[in-house]
Amino acid sequence: MNTNFNLTQKTMKTAKLITMGCKVNQYDTQSMRETLVRNGYTVVDETQSADLYLVNTCTVTNAADQKARQVIRRAIRQNPNADVLVTGCYAESDRKAIEQIPGVTFVFGNREKADFQTYLDKLQAEIPLQIQPVQHDAIREHARFSSGVSNAGKRTRALIKVQDGCSAFCTYCIIPYVRGRMTSRPLSEIVDEAQRIADSGIQEIVITGVHLGAYGQDTGRDKDIADILEQIHGINGIERIRFSSIEPMYFPDILSDRMSALPKCMPHFHIPIQSGSDNVLRRMRRRYTTKEFAHLVDTLRTRFTDDVGITTDIMVGFPGETDTDFKDSLQFVEKIGFSQLHVFRYSPRKGTPAATYSDQVAPHISAERSSAMIELGNQLNFAFRKRMLGKERNVLVEESWEGKRNFLAGFTDNYLRVLLDAPDSTINQILRVKLTTLDDEFVYGMC
Repeated sequence: MNTNFNLTQKTMKTAKLITMGCKVNQYDTQSMRETLVRNGYTVVDETQSADLYLVNTCTVTNAADQKARQVIRRAIRQNPNADVLVTGCYAESDRKAIEQIPGVTFVFGNREKADFQTYLDKLQAEIPLQIQPVQHDAIREHARFSSGVSNAGKRTRALIKVQDGCSAFCTYCIIPYVRGRMTSRPLSEIVDEAQRIADSGIQEIVITGVHLGAYGQDTGRDKDIADILEQIHGINGIERIRFSSIEPMYFPDILSDRMSALPKCMPHFHIPIQSGSDNVLRRMRRRYTTKEFAHLVDTLRTRFTDDVGITTDIMVGFPGETDTDFKDSLQFVEKIGFSQLHVFRYSPRKGTPAATYSDQVAPHISAERSSAMIELGNQLNFAFRKRMLGKERNVLVEESWEGKRNFLAGFTDNYLRVLLDAPDSTINQILRVKLTTLDDEFVYGMC
C-alpha cells in the first residue's frame, strides 16, 4: 500500500473521540480533546456524526485489535466523508492493517500524539500531509509527552499522566514495544497540571502511567512516585489522590509508609498480580513471588486498615499453565481476598517471547479457567461489599445514575460504587455516607 496520504479538509467544526483501553489512553484523549477545542471544534457525543473522528486504540489482546477495527469501520459508516484519525497502541503495532481500511484518513502512533496540533494545522489549512512509515526502537527510544490537560470538563475527578513507556518486557506483553522506554515526566509539569485541575474545581486526581512505581528510574531516582504524591497533597482543593495501577515489584514498604502519612491518599490500590502461581510468574518474567505480593498486601492493610480496597488484574491460560498452576492461582486469589478482579485470558502478541512458546493452552481450557476465576472474583467482591454494610465511608458524589431514578452515584474512599438518594446539588461534594444495603451490582447508602 502507498503510505503517502494527501490530506485535504474543509473547515471542520465537530469531532468525536473514541477511546479504548487503559487510563493512559484516556488521559491522552483528554489532552487531544483540549487541542481540538482550542482549534474551534465542538466535541459531540456518541449518538451524533462528526466531521472528524479520533480513535485512540488498544492492543493488549487480539480481541482489542478486532474491536478497534470494528470501531473504525463503524465511524466510517456513520460519516463516509469524515476524516478518521487513528492512534494508540494498535496504531503503533500494526499501522498497515489500519491504513488498509478504506476510509481511514491517516494513522499515527503513541509517540506522535505530541504532534497532534501539527496534524490539525495541516488539515485546517488544506495543506497536504505526508505520513511516512515510522520505525521505533523500543529498547532505546523514550516516550514523548503532550502539553498536558487544563481541566477535566464536567467531571469530578481527573487523570494526570506522570510517566509513559515500560522497560520491564514481561514475556507476554506488547506494551514496551508500542509505548517506548520508561520515561518520567518532570515533577514541575505534573504539579503545575495538578494546580490547574484544582483551580477548575476537581477534587480527585488519579495518578496514571504505564509503570508508575518506576517513576524516576530514568532520571537517576532524584525524585520518585512518593514525591509526586507529597507535592500534590499540598495543593488546596485536591481532596483525594489515587493511583490508577501500580506494579507490585515497584511498591516498596517505604512507599506504603509515606502514603499512609498523607490523608488525601485513598485506601484503594489496583495492583496487577497476573498469576497466583510462582511457576507462571517466573515464565511471565514478573520479578516477584506470591510471598512478596502477600507481604505487600499485608503491609497495606496494616497501614490503611483491613478495609483497604485491593483490586487486581489476573491472567489465565498463560502458556505452560498446568491444572496445578491454575489451582494454585485460585487458592492464592482467595487467600488474598481481593475486593475486585479483572480477569483476562492470555492472548499471544506477535513479537513477544510468550507467543513463541510451544506449550500454548487450548482455548477451551482457557475459557473454563476464565469462567472459574470470574466466579471467584464475583464471590470476593460480594463478600467485600457485604463486609462494608453498616459502616460509614466518605463518598465523592459524581453523577446521576441512569436507570435508577433519583439516585446519584459516587465512589467510597476504598473504591466501592455507591448509589444514594440525594439532591443534584451534592454532585462534586464529599459526603459521609452510611452503607445500608446491597444487591448483585450496587451498594446503597444514606447520608
